[in-house]
Amino acid sequence: MTFVIVRNLRLDTGVTESVVPTAPLPAQRPYRWVAVPLVVFALVSLTAGLLAAHDPRSKGYFRLFFSDPIHLKAGFATVAAALACFQLFTAAWIFKKLPWQKPAWVNPVHRWSGRLAFLFTLPVAYHCIFKLGFQDPSTRVLVHSLLGCAFFGAFAAKVTIVRMHRFPRLVLPLAGGLLFAVLIGVWYTSAVWLYRRAAPPVPAAAAPNVVPADAHPAAGRSVFASAGCASCHTLRAAGAGGQIGPNLDRLRPTYAVVLAKVENGGGGMPSFRGQLSPQQIKDVAAFVSTTAGAP
Repeated sequence: MTFVIVRNLRLDTGVTESVVPTAPLPAQRPYRWVAVPLVVFALVSLTAGLLAAHDPRSKGYFRLFFSDPIHLKAGFATVAAALACFQLFTAAWIFKKLPWQKPAWVNPVHRWSGRLAFLFTLPVAYHCIFKLGFQDPSTRVLVHSLLGCAFFGAFAAKVTIVRMHRFPRLVLPLAGGLLFAVLIGVWYTSAVWLYRRAAPPVPAAAAPNVVPADAHPAAGRSVFASAGCASCHTLRAAGAGGQIGPNLDRLRPTYAVVLAKVENGGGGMPSFRGQLSPQQIKDVAAFVSTTAGAP
């Protein structure tokens, strides 16, 4: 219980003092309460991972004004990362780590920039969790998948800390720093990788399409299915309706073009050189180049 001294004027005796009790200040939560946001972090991250535990789906993608859903994800993730950097700047201002006096607009702008950053992650989450699913064909993709699940857990944990109040002073900055670090990790393993990966030059289209004798289209059909090509590309001959990558029936690439793309990757497509044998790459290139556009 705290008290306030109130001075009263009395005509007969002058100034008197009285003590008025006030509401007690709320006590800081003990550190064991940190277990609550930690449990929230674990549950939300695990839920995101379980929702993403499926094979890539071929329909339901959207790209808005981007060239394909992969570039949409990269673009939205980049905007979210930029807003997160602005949040870091305004947070330093709020915690008086900058040499300037904090104006009144900093707090609301800090809150709204965080809300906008989260909104920009939702189209990314839709494609990653509900369409592409949790994947691990390479270390980069595995790390990206894990960080993607952890981001939503970290966001839920930070919101829990903000809403519950009265945590020890260091808890909120640490939660915000973790959320920022995870988001930058998600962005770096996806958008930065995509933007830094220049599409290699492909051979000019040959006329007619030249398929070597040691490349077998029939064997390439099974390679197309087992390598997951159907989740990204549309190809009627394979019963594939993927919408992430180019429509192969419309593109009708030659054997040389498909071979170079499968070997080297580019434009959001990974290289399959380490996943498929040279013979398998030849076979799938023969299959695509001889069946694309067929009725």
